[in-house]
Amino acid sequence: MGLTQSQQANTSPPPTAHPLTPPPPGPSPPRPSASHLNPNPPTILSYFLPIPAPSLTHDHLHPTVLEIRLVTRYLVHLGLPPELVPRILDEAGSWAGCRRQSVKQLAVRAMDPRGHVRNGVVWKTGQEDEVGEEAIGWNGGLKGGPGEIWYLVSSPIGCWHSPGEATGSNQLATFVVNDVDRQTVWVREVVIETLSKDQGWSSFREHYGTYEQSYSWFEVSLLRDGREVEGSRHSIQNNVHAGQYFKAHSNTLGRDHPTVKLAKPGDRFVLWARAKYPGWSNNVTEAAITVFTTPFPPAA
Repeated sequence: MGLTQSQQANTSPPPTAHPLTPPPPGPSPPRPSASHLNPNPPTILSYFLPIPAPSLTHDHLHPTVLEIRLVTRYLVHLGLPPELVPRILDEAGSWAGCRRQSVKQLAVRAMDPRGHVRNGVVWKTGQEDEVGEEAIGWNGGLKGGPGEIWYLVSSPIGCWHSPGEATGSNQLATFVVNDVDRQTVWVREVVIETLSKDQGWSSFREHYGTYEQSYSWFEVSLLRDGREVEGSRHSIQNNVHAGQYFKAHSNTLGRDHPTVKLAKPGDRFVLWARAKYPGWSNNVTEAAITVFTTPFPPAA
């Protein structure tokens, strides 16, 4: 679906960093039937009985936290030292994954404080009720600005639910973060996937098809008690400069990433779509945040 990229957003552009003339149109490659953002290819039956896909999903990947705890008890029962079992599971990548995905079109324009869907329709994420008024209020952690719009938030770190509840097609998930999980869940890894492009043209033809001098990008931050955690905002991905088609990127934030280091149970990861300087835009069609946790500290 595309190579992992980790380019940082440029912060000191030349004075003429606005697009002027469009490049020749390029072909749009077909959307793959299966990808990181769309992992399940369509079945033959889906062509005869089409079911609209939900625009916002919440899924728990296997193994779940409960399954990891059961395996831990079983290995200890077999006679393995209790202090060794977490290291074995951690080295094996036995982490519980909580995934949120949004498949909604968004256009972020550099000089506009509002996101747009199409024909001037103002953007709504569908998660406004989920995060609460405090977060989206005047002093909230999701308060944006010109060229700065939040696209998606993760579930609270440590959320869990019974099988069949709040998964897949449910627009608003039911989250539970109990006192035990708040004390024992550690974030191991966060995977952020995006499918996006910029405005498709600029005055800097020498940068076409590269990530140089790109003023259309994504950032990640942490939301805690309705506020942004200080020092948690970081750039993670630029769009291709004057990209002619939507390109997928996947960024993996390990436990040493500064945002992950600040994360606590109950926090949410926030994905921001950004654009800077007149003429620049960030056009997003879908994105996903997957938070991997363990019920034990990572192996040293």
